[in-house]
Amino acid sequence: MTKDPVCGMDVDPKTATEKSEYKEKTYYFCSAGCKKSFDKEPQKYVTEPEASHKH
Repeated sequence: MTKDPVCGMDVDPKTATEKSEYKEKTYYFCSAGCKKSFDKEPQKYVTEPEASHKH
């Protein structure tokens, strides 16, 4: 299972019907609405790991 980056719901990549590619990574969504929100502003939902660990 993976998390929908928009709503946080658990999504099974094997059965997910909605997905998007962003920065060479695939993201899976629970619904077309979440995919649409992500596609509009992906940077809002994707946090860069190194950015969150700066002090």
